Formats: sequence, C-alpha cells, structure tokens
Amino acid sequence: MSRLMFSALLFTSCAAEVPPRADAGDPRVMPMGAVAALDGSFSEGDGLSYAWSVEPEGATLVEPESPFASFIAEAPGFYTLTLEVCDESGRCDVAETWARVDPPGNANKVSDWGLDTFAGAESGAGALDPFSFSKSICDECFETASKTSSEWEAFCRTLQKNGAKKKEMALCWGASHETTGDRKSACRALGCKG
Repeated sequence: MSRLMFSALLFTSCAAEVPPRADAGDPRVMPMGAVAALDGSFSEGDGLSYAWSVEPEGATLVEPESPFASFIAEAPGFYTLTLEVCDESGRCDVAETWARVDPPGNANKVSDWGLDTFAGAESGAGALDPFSFSKSICDECFETASKTSSEWEAFCRTLQKNGAKKKEMALCWGASHETTGDRKSACRALGCKG
C-alpha cells in the first residue's frame, strides 16, 4: 500500500473519530405565553439526532426532536433548556441554555428590550443584552481562580446561567485547566479589575 493511500485512510478514519458537539443557542428573556424559537443548528457532527428537554415543569416544547424546537412557558420563572445531540455512531453531547419568563403585566421588563435586541421580535423571544460583570461576580472569579478545575467549571456554569455570551463563556472554559495566574488573566479579560 502506498504511503499516500495509507495517509488518506488514516486521515479519513481520524476524521470519523470527531465527537459531536451540542450548541443550545443563546439565553432568552420573554413574557409568559410567548413562543421562543430554539436553535440547535450550530451543533456539530455527522447525522445528528436532536432531543430538547426543559426543567422545571410549566413549559411546553414543540417539535423537541428538531434542531428548531419551540418553547412556550405557561408559568413565569427560570427554565433550563437542554439539548442532547447524538451522531450516527451513538456518541452524544449535551448543552444547556436558559429562559427567564416574566409574568403577564410586567411590561416594564419587556419594554426594556429594544426591537433590535430581539431574536424574532414577532414571537417575543429575545436574546439577552451583553452580560455585565458585577463586583460580586468579579470577586468570585478571582477567588475561584486558585481553586480546583471543577470549582472553576462550576463558576463558568454560573456565568452561563447569569447570561454570559459565547465569547465570554469560551474565555472562561478555556481557562479550566490552566494555572491560577492564567485564570486571573481570564478574569481581567472578562472586564474584572484586580
């Protein structure tokens, strides 16, 4: 077998080994009864199947086995939306996003969002404004920088639940297995002083 052919076979078999990666999309703030269009289409992998779920009870998912499911909340609250994607080989990955659903008559919160901020303003579902790092979150960032990788990852999940964007989350997750100094640099890159 020629070297070129062997290299091509090796490259092809390695490419098939890339696991799927789920992407549940951005968080949303919406009024009760609005329909939010979920978008898992940025997930990566070959021949993916999709499975959306929501916690706690009080919401309905329409077409939960589609990358473009719909979310309708029947009660105000904070909902965790989970997307599991699996490829043809049975390998799976899970990603989470969230939705905050405001009670009816809470118009000031809804009116704080400009139309350009809304992803599909006709449905009332909007992506959040850029995440702002409060002093307490910054203090937690610097404190957690010297802790274990799992404690740092728990801090990253807290940022995600509080509305941090993908760029900020990538910076946080990227420092998971780094040194304390690297993590403190990540805190500064996120806009924290210290």
